[in-house]
Amino acid sequence: MTRKTMQFHAALASSDRLHPQSRTTRSWLNWRIVITILLLTVVALLSLLLQRTGRANAAPAAQSMSQPLVLAFYYTWFDENTWTYDKLPDLPAAQYVSRDRSVMGRHIDQAKAAGIDGFLVAWYGPGGGNQTEPNLAALLEEAAARDFKIGILFETDSPFISGADGVTSALQHALNVHAGHPAFLRADGRPVIFFWRPSIYGVGTWAGIRSQADPGNSAIWVAEGVDTGLLTVFDGHHLYSNTWNPPADLTAVNQKFARQVDAMRQSTGAPRLWVATVMPGYNDVRIRPGSGFARDREGGAYYAQSWQAAIASAPNWVVLTSFNEWPEGTYIEPSVAYGDQYLGLTAQWASQFKGGGGAPVAATGVAAAPQPEPDQPTAFVTTAILNLRAGPGTGYNIVGQRTNGAALPITGRAEGDAGWWQVESDGNAAWVSGELVRAAGPLDGVPAVAATAPVAERSVSAVSVSAATGTAIVTAAAANLRDGPGTEYALVGMVLNGATLPVRGRSEDGAWWQVSAATGPAWVFGELVRVGDAAAASAPIAAGATVTTTATTSATVTITSGGQTFTLRVSHP
Repeated sequence: MTRKTMQFHAALASSDRLHPQSRTTRSWLNWRIVITILLLTVVALLSLLLQRTGRANAAPAAQSMSQPLVLAFYYTWFDENTWTYDKLPDLPAAQYVSRDRSVMGRHIDQAKAAGIDGFLVAWYGPGGGNQTEPNLAALLEEAAARDFKIGILFETDSPFISGADGVTSALQHALNVHAGHPAFLRADGRPVIFFWRPSIYGVGTWAGIRSQADPGNSAIWVAEGVDTGLLTVFDGHHLYSNTWNPPADLTAVNQKFARQVDAMRQSTGAPRLWVATVMPGYNDVRIRPGSGFARDREGGAYYAQSWQAAIASAPNWVVLTSFNEWPEGTYIEPSVAYGDQYLGLTAQWASQFKGGGGAPVAATGVAAAPQPEPDQPTAFVTTAILNLRAGPGTGYNIVGQRTNGAALPITGRAEGDAGWWQVESDGNAAWVSGELVRAAGPLDGVPAVAATAPVAERSVSAVSVSAATGTAIVTAAAANLRDGPGTEYALVGMVLNGATLPVRGRSEDGAWWQVSAATGPAWVFGELVRVGDAAAASAPIAAGATVTTTATTSATVTITSGGQTFTLRVSHP
């Protein structure tokens, strides 16, 4: 074999000597081969680059400020020493370290399946070697490969950021380095940054920071806290937490801040975002002994109330506190105690929120039509849904609701507090917050009314239904309301566990109860509610509605729980 090869090369050499032009020809052929190889190599490299670019650019289509988004706060500072019950109220179903990219991928997949559009990643800035910087970069790569979005939760009080100059420098880094990534969260082409504790600095300081870090207002800045005055500099507002101690009425809190954002929208004439917060509960007693508190999740009922209160405030976006803030007990990530229950609930509520469309972010510029003054003292409802209460304060039980534009005769004012009006509703006295109505007419003669102390709301398990009340209490996780006594009748609403409904009658076979709902008379299956024996015995037989069969039925469904109500459209065969 060797010898034959040598003879072959010798023959080539002899041939070259016999034909001098063949050397030039062979040289030209060799160069063609080299050039071809180089071209093929370049094509292969370009193909790889295009594949990587394609994966990076596979992120969702551009978002709009008016498009309803569901976002979630996300934390990347957990390690091998995090997961102990002496500091946490619960543990993740699968323990992890935040720097593990496979964990990032799993979390993104879980969030996407639950209807979450993006994570707002807590970020300490680029300095000090803190792990939030490399973890943010890694999350962006993982998100790009999964059609997901990543924004920043800017930790203004970061131990790695010093003073206003440090804030400016960190924001410049965020916008110049991270915001250009294809997976970075954008709305109307502008990168989105949320801010934790912007109250550390005044409005003037923030104006100076923004003039240097984002001089063209090319990004969307969303401030946190109770001071909506920051909206002269920022583009949106949110509350990191609305689960307070002592507890506040979630509906009233959301609508209060929604009104304040709208007022700034009108006064500035510029787009302003209202981002409503949804929380499953809260528990920080193990990391803050003596000063922490816990808000029970109530088997998911509190999460439902939080979602309903958020949706009722007509937000542009919703933000979840949180995906994985374990020390404060606000996580919805799968856990030992709850499994993946909260991911499933999130998927349901996120779908309902997005189905309602987006809320306006810009001032309408249309002046409201003048409203005539009534002859009698009257409260006109100015919010989407108004709670009627048994007394002048959010500590009193909810006894009903009214929608925007409803007129309620005023019969009194709270003694020593003009912030609450006593009104007449369906022949009964109730109380409404002055902030949620427009009081008109001759108000000077409205008498002051003393109120009794509020009666604390009791849990469902502790309530025994009195025969005299004639109420049905929902004992299932949720119960459908229909326009007749049977599943063949159209859906008209839904109520969640613990809701109380006045009983109007029963079906002839005794299997269904006719009740009074927010939308009027409705029917609920008897096995899903608890009714007092005396009320059951005295309830009259009520006639059902006529069933009309069509190929497809479309209906407006009203969902009520914890005193809050919202509607959605459903279609079914």
